[in-house]
Amino acid sequence: MIRIVWNAILLGIIALAAAWLSNNPGTLHIEWIGYSVQTSVAVVIGVVAVLYAVFYVFLAKPLLVLTQKIAFWTGADKRAHKIAKSEVNREIDRYTLLGDGLTALAAGDVAAAQKTAKRLEKSFADEPFKIKVFQAQLAEAKGNTAEALRLFDELSADDATRLLGTRGKIRLLRLTGNMAKATELCAGLLSMKNPPAWVLSEAFELQIHEKQWAQAIATLEKAYKQDLFDKLTAKRLKASVLLEQAAGAADAAERERLIRAAHDTDETFVRAAVQTAELDVATGEPKKARRLLQKVWKLSPSWAVYEVYLTLTAQESPIEAVKDVEELIAGNPKAVINDLVLADCSLKARLWGQAKAAVNRYLAGHPDSKRALMMAEEIAACNQDEKAADEYRERASDAPAEMPYYCEVCHTPFEKDHTTCPVCHTLGAIHLADVP
Repeated sequence: MIRIVWNAILLGIIALAAAWLSNNPGTLHIEWIGYSVQTSVAVVIGVVAVLYAVFYVFLAKPLLVLTQKIAFWTGADKRAHKIAKSEVNREIDRYTLLGDGLTALAAGDVAAAQKTAKRLEKSFADEPFKIKVFQAQLAEAKGNTAEALRLFDELSADDATRLLGTRGKIRLLRLTGNMAKATELCAGLLSMKNPPAWVLSEAFELQIHEKQWAQAIATLEKAYKQDLFDKLTAKRLKASVLLEQAAGAADAAERERLIRAAHDTDETFVRAAVQTAELDVATGEPKKARRLLQKVWKLSPSWAVYEVYLTLTAQESPIEAVKDVEELIAGNPKAVINDLVLADCSLKARLWGQAKAAVNRYLAGHPDSKRALMMAEEIAACNQDEKAADEYRERASDAPAEMPYYCEVCHTPFEKDHTTCPVCHTLGAIHLADVP
């Protein structure tokens, strides 16, 4: 109704304008660049009306459509940006949630991890393997080993999560004492062209535990080819494997072969050198053993080297034995242990003055050395200095036992040398302490 009324009003205005123009036609005169045009106002209005109609039909509509399209495209970009930003925020939120869950697991907060697990199931519904990984770790944290093994087993069956799942299984199998199965899983991963470092490390430790010596050396060589450690470390570990194998060898000839092979592998390895020297002494080659021990003393002087060296002087007089020991320590005159060794051999030769001077020098730097205090007590007693002997005896009883070796992994001190650490079971980790 309003539209009809509006159209009627518009037609009335046009009719009045036309009547007015017919009564007042008027003229329009235009001059421009030498041209002169004269016409009536009605004609000008008619021309403008025609031009407007042409513009509307042929230009206005296309321009309007183009403007609308431009506006749509601009709006689409904004909408796309808004959608993308929303998706990014959603991704950030869910991975933050996953991080919170993993943090709770690492901290041992099982209750918080369980709460997070329920939210993760919704957030990662499109990535079920991530939910499964979290559930496996949660089951492990809860002590549900069977459930954790089942989930890790499912993950290991998928190529995308094979390594992750297998690593979880190996870890749990080791914790439950199933070393044989864990070793078998590692062996399967070793067939890869370039197995990850953790595979080589796990396989090496397990093969040592299972006494798979040849496989352990092969794994060691593969790790060296992948530049996981330097040449000296590779030689030291291989020599340690051979010594560990020798320790369990029932046949004496095989044991000797393995010890000598260890020394040939790494001539700087003191443990292998000392055991080789012991073999030389046992097989009647004292000169060879003497040269080897003197060479070892230059590299790493220790009480163990001195004790083996003393066996070479068994047929000598005490004075000759002292001279031999003096020749030994002369190869490394700055060694801390020299005074202690000289005091011991001098004491055995009953050279009280030399023994007392040497032990006092050692005690000046190491007043809590149990071995040195016991020597000082014996010297004082032989010199009939009961007061000094009692003082040294009391100090010796309070002094800690001599621990010249330590594990570089678990930092446990030891009285004797070991190929494998008795505490953390790490091969080749026992080293000589700075102060013997």
